[in-house]
Amino acid sequence: MRAYVMHKPGDVDELQLTTLPDPTPKKNWILIEIKGFGLNRSELYTRQGHSGDAVTLPRILGIECVGVVLDGGGTDLIKGQKVVAAMGEMGRKHDGGYAEKALLPRSHVYPISTNLPWEILAALPESYLTAWGVLHETIDISHGQKVLIRGGSSSVGLAAINIAKDHGLHVLATTRSESKSAKLKQAGADEIILDQGNISDIVKSKTGSGVDGVVELVGLPATITDSLQCCRDKGVVGMVGFLGNTWEYEFFPWMPSTVRLSLYSSETLEKNYATPVMQQIVQKIESGAYRPNIEQVFSFEELHQAHRIMETNTASGKLVVVT
Repeated sequence: MRAYVMHKPGDVDELQLTTLPDPTPKKNWILIEIKGFGLNRSELYTRQGHSGDAVTLPRILGIECVGVVLDGGGTDLIKGQKVVAAMGEMGRKHDGGYAEKALLPRSHVYPISTNLPWEILAALPESYLTAWGVLHETIDISHGQKVLIRGGSSSVGLAAINIAKDHGLHVLATTRSESKSAKLKQAGADEIILDQGNISDIVKSKTGSGVDGVVELVGLPATITDSLQCCRDKGVVGMVGFLGNTWEYEFFPWMPSTVRLSLYSSETLEKNYATPVMQQIVQKIESGAYRPNIEQVFSFEELHQAHRIMETNTASGKLVVVT
């Protein structure tokens, strides 16, 4: 099989296209023929050398993929079954999705029933499962609430807008670039805020007492502190991303009374929770209620180009690679 192997951090050329033996099947691990995968900023940070001991090298990166089962490892999964895989040390402690085949633990492989094209299915797992988790598990949204998506033009941000609007929420979304406002409106955002760093006064002027929840995707100390100020009493800030390119979280903010700060990590995903949620997400995509939010699709040979675009931070939506 072909795979992109990283032996040391550095520029995009450190992702070396290599021919390797196919993974050897083993019990309770699923051998997958990969049909596509989405790119994620955590993979960019790893390539740049910011992941420390969390990633062992050499490594095939990639924290998500979609494809077809080649060997079920003695589990309930059978050859030919369509599956989605995400997280569970994928691309960190064991090889991930930047390959034509992968051997992944059953706990993080989710069988799926769909006829969606591979490039659309590949755009969904990490972005939608993360957005779903922060909205439902961290903020615990309900119909009629107001939510702020801070970093709305990212793939997770766009997915969060789609989910929140479908759930009947009033959605405010931020972007640092006015050129991305149309994409946020298209995704369903009710109000767009141009984020210059301090937006709590703007948010409260639009909502009265503040929003019920904030999906905090920027992750800088200043924006987290400001996002806490955007909330009403007993509001929740769900921290879920580091678009500000600060990988470490090492401060504890002074919070307004009764407002809560929490974290949602897709590392908590496992098959019993993620399988039915992923199936529901796919059905929403099929019905048109959710959008795949794809910025661009690349061939397997164009992975370097895709990484360069991700590094410029100009994409609005998901970068997808098909094998």
